Amino acid sequence: MILEFWQYLTTSTKIEQAKKMGYVKEAIAMQARAKRCQNEWGEHYLNCQNAILKASQRAVQHRTVLVFGAGSLNDIPLSELANQFETVLLVDLVFLSSAQNTAKQYENVFLIEHDITESLEWISDGKDMVQTPSAWLDDDSIDLVVSLNIITQLPLIPARWLLNDFNLSEDAADIVGKQLIFAHMHYLKQFSGEVCLIADRLGIEFNERGQEIDRFDPWWDVEPPKADYTWEWEVIPLGEAGSSKWQKNRVGVSFL
Repeated sequence: MILEFWQYLTTSTKIEQAKKMGYVKEAIAMQARAKRCQNEWGEHYLNCQNAILKASQRAVQHRTVLVFGAGSLNDIPLSELANQFETVLLVDLVFLSSAQNTAKQYENVFLIEHDITESLEWISDGKDMVQTPSAWLDDDSIDLVVSLNIITQLPLIPARWLLNDFNLSEDAADIVGKQLIFAHMHYLKQFSGEVCLIADRLGIEFNERGQEIDRFDPWWDVEPPKADYTWEWEVIPLGEAGSSKWQKNRVGVSFL
């Protein structure tokens, strides 16, 4: 806990909402969980990397690759992308020091702190307003776009923020969550290059005996695009969130 608190104090970000709304704290917590669950998460990381490499093979040219939700970089085949593309743009709201140090090894890899929703400035002030992002749409050199395990995460912190800090109703917060997913999908479809969407499709909870006790839709009842293929990810192993249950997600890859 002391190490994580120190990391929080020393992590800087250009985006005000990153610390204000809890994104930095969440990134540090996810990094700690990834270390604890490295055996269960390793195959998921490898599957993500292979999916990105398949997408890169579909790209007609290899000038610029743009990755949304780059985060820890663990699920990105960074050396391969750096060799294949002239420029690698990795985008997320927060990059911890481990990701920064990894990216420094490549001259053509750039970490970009950016609000992927382009709506957090409004939401952080309590406004239930969502817009379709527009960054990079005018860059004709982008030959591959990857949305990496991010679309179903976009609503979580904003909805909780509006509920807890501004007493927005659950129905209104649910609409904001849906709008964030719709906006990201519309955004991805506007790029002229190849687009690869990697995202959770289903969450299933089990008890300690392996019996299913609940399942949920991470897409907030928004219809996702058809998955070209899927895999299972033990995202919360038994003991990580208590001794009585564990969670497995189904992850899907769509080429848009």
